[in-house]
Amino acid sequence: MTARELYGSVYEGVPDCTAVPTALSTTEGLLPALILIPDPGVTDAEVQDFTTRHRFAARDETARAADSQARWSLEPDGRVTVTFLSEDGAARLVLPADPRLQQWSAFARLSGGSVSVMLIPGLKSADLQTIGRHLARPGGEFWHLSVGCIPA
Repeated sequence: MTARELYGSVYEGVPDCTAVPTALSTTEGLLPALILIPDPGVTDAEVQDFTTRHRFAARDETARAADSQARWSLEPDGRVTVTFLSEDGAARLVLPADPRLQQWSAFARLSGGSVSVMLIPGLKSADLQTIGRHLARPGGEFWHLSVGCIPA
């Protein structure tokens, strides 16, 4: 467990994971991102099923919010809900009210409202250095999905 983890998160149809709200530096500026790191007990088959069902793009593919059936919202009580829709139904991730999350959601809204949800299997830690090293190296496996904001 790290200080960045959000305790009390609810996962419904989403593999058990650690959720890390952050921002990634790109050539176009900062990109709001929600990094999901599956728990060690989550199998590769579960990750593959989830990413396929909800149309996540592989590392070398472009993820666009217009192609996604996922949306996020800031609830009146301060929680953030990410809903993933598919032909098989819906999956949902609810992150607890937390000042860090309110700052992250404000930044995401001011940046246009879309966030990159990234699923990164196999990381041993949820610290930003480990995440950054994994994303920077060639061939570091991850899936991503551009998720638009809807009013709560």
